[in-house]
Amino acid sequence: MIPSKKTLARLKEEIHINAIHLFRDGCTLFKNKSYSSANALAILSLEELGKLEMVDHICDDISLNPEHDPQEFLNSLFSRSMFFSHKNKQSWASDFNRNRLRSIKEGILDRDKQDSLYVGYSNRRIRSPRHISSNKAYIQLAISFNKIKEVGDLGFNGFDCWSDEQSMERAKQYHLMAEKAFSSLTKPTKRRS
Repeated sequence: MIPSKKTLARLKEEIHINAIHLFRDGCTLFKNKSYSSANALAILSLEELGKLEMVDHICDDISLNPEHDPQEFLNSLFSRSMFFSHKNKQSWASDFNRNRLRSIKEGILDRDKQDSLYVGYSNRRIRSPRHISSNKAYIQLAISFNKIKEVGDLGFNGFDCWSDEQSMERAKQYHLMAEKAFSSLTKPTKRRS
């Protein structure tokens, strides 16, 4: 079944709002010295922002290609290899930065997320979330915050992606929440905390 334009617009909005909530929660955890959880939530926020870009792109494809069956675009969007792929969401959020894309392709960013959440064992070493540094978490939060700024009102400009005063005002409210959370953090000065 094809979701309506209204449903797709609402999906964009919910993804955008969730990305901001994950980011703000990550900032709160960082302030409370829970660096591994902050790092994980920053990566999850980035993934949501990548997902937002995907949905927006498909909305554009449907609008610009009325001769094509919208279901084909939506089947692609909601496939396991697109909407539900962590690496793919990370890639969409990467701005096609060569170094970031390489780390995504090699699974480094996804491994960082996993290492931030789970104790593991590999190469005769115990991997613990306690070893995620404040620097690493702060850098990831900064990357996510930059992406939040970049997407602007993407989550609030509807199916047809028309920015107007209302969509820009809604985005501004959420951006200010994210900015307040990020600006309240103290940038680490030591190599590890």
